[in-house]
Amino acid sequence: MGQMTDAVARPGWRRAASNFGWLVAERGIRFVFGALVGFWVARYLGPTGLGILSYCLALVTLVGFVPALGLDAVVKREVLNRPAAAGELLASACVLRLVAGALTCGALWLAPTWVRGFTPEEADVCRVLALLLFQPALALPEVWLQAELRAKQVVLVQLAALTVASAARIGLVLRGATVVAFAWVLIGEMGLGMATLWIFARRGGLKWSPRLVRLAAMRRLMAEAWPLMFASLAIVVYMKIDEVMLRQMSGTTAVGIYAAAARLSEVWYCLPTALASSVLPGLLRARRDSPAEYEWAQQRYYDGSAAAAYLLSVPVALAAPWIVKLAYGVAFAEAGPILAVHIWSSIFVFLGVARGQWLVNEGHQAFYLVATLCGAVANIGLNLLLIPRWGGVGAAWATVVSYGIAAWGASYFHPRVRATAVMQTRALLIPLRGWRYLRRS
Repeated sequence: MGQMTDAVARPGWRRAASNFGWLVAERGIRFVFGALVGFWVARYLGPTGLGILSYCLALVTLVGFVPALGLDAVVKREVLNRPAAAGELLASACVLRLVAGALTCGALWLAPTWVRGFTPEEADVCRVLALLLFQPALALPEVWLQAELRAKQVVLVQLAALTVASAARIGLVLRGATVVAFAWVLIGEMGLGMATLWIFARRGGLKWSPRLVRLAAMRRLMAEAWPLMFASLAIVVYMKIDEVMLRQMSGTTAVGIYAAAARLSEVWYCLPTALASSVLPGLLRARRDSPAEYEWAQQRYYDGSAAAAYLLSVPVALAAPWIVKLAYGVAFAEAGPILAVHIWSSIFVFLGVARGQWLVNEGHQAFYLVATLCGAVANIGLNLLLIPRWGGVGAAWATVVSYGIAAWGASYFHPRVRATAVMQTRALLIPLRGWRYLRRS
């Protein structure tokens, strides 16, 4: 216990805990807003309207790997290792993302013209939401703030934007607005949040100017980030392809039912990302100072991630029908069994994010790409097999299995990652070894 107490008492870990606390608080408040406003909007739109909005968001997410360019983890690591070069790194990354975002936005805007199957309403919503593809470029100050463990500023910005957007959504419901109007609210929320982030970062000391853009920095960033970019594609494929395939196989209403369940499950996915941002500085210090301490910290990171996921998954799976009825009403009753299955994917999401942090630290981006590609292929194959037979429940099972393959199972097939796979397995067994773990700690 003394070793753990000493570690927690260190200033770096205290800052990490405070940072994580702010991020968790933001998610809690965001969930309350979702309960008060988001569920009301879903009831107003109904399964079909929610299906249109969710399908178009899934399409935007599927191509979002292009403007993101896989740069977040690499930029954050470089900013931590070379804080004096933060302005040059962020300016160079911003230009790369702006160019990629413009090209991708233009292609998606033209997609309803080129691709058959879009309804007029889906085409309008898709063209509005294409503007979200500029968000990766505009959100780079958040990377710097997270690296500086200044989650408080990020949280305040996001909550302010969420408050304004929630008020707008309430007004749209009262006025009987169309789905397209709700799409525009998403764009407004992004614009307000990103503009305020830039102000906070500049006031916090970030020196950024277009004159700091360096071609050499662009090349260096992309040389490391390109495997992560395609890994991001694989991730969004096995996270969002289910909604696209449901739309093609079962229709828009089935997408709305599935999306309602998935939102209740995926709302927690930000927690492992928040935890990763908070513990990264401590892990990098432990890696530099002591291999034994680094291994100890990594195992605790996996154990804590798995424990949090179990504490979330078990009650949600047991109470899924009541949660869905309370959130969405009887029109979405079919989402209950989907949620009871889908929520188990959170265990592998938590462990996958923790492993992804280690892979970046150790320079194993190529393995990360292969693992996520395996998960994407598995998800597509399982969806083809299970959706025709079980609909949304089949898509949920495909999600759980494919997440497990990508985030855990694949780790056993690479000799340099196998030790991490053993750590992940220990973490998965935390319900069986929890008492011994507490006594040892």
